[in-house]
Amino acid sequence: MFQTVTRIIKWVSIPVLLLAAMFSCLAASYEPLMDFVICLGAILIVHRAVWLKEYFWAAGFVAIVVVFSPLFLAVKIFLLMGFTCIAALITLFAAFRTQPLPAD
Repeated sequence: MFQTVTRIIKWVSIPVLLLAAMFSCLAASYEPLMDFVICLGAILIVHRAVWLKEYFWAAGFVAIVVVFSPLFLAVKIFLLMGFTCIAALITLFAAFRTQPLPAD
């Protein structure tokens, strides 16, 4: 039951965050607060995804955190590039990890 609820929350959170992001510019003076709430919600989902060892979901929501963070645009771009490079490096380390030879 708990896994079903978690799965539903994950799949519902994506459209909710996207809808909130789409209408955040209409919030006028509340736009920074709305971006902060979107960022905080994505951080909570990242924490939960890492705890459940669902790293693909965590990576997707890290991108949402960076996009809606209150940082300057240049900082956001460099953060996304940095996270992409780190993910590529981890993938390379996993692909070229030494494997023990099978014993005959």
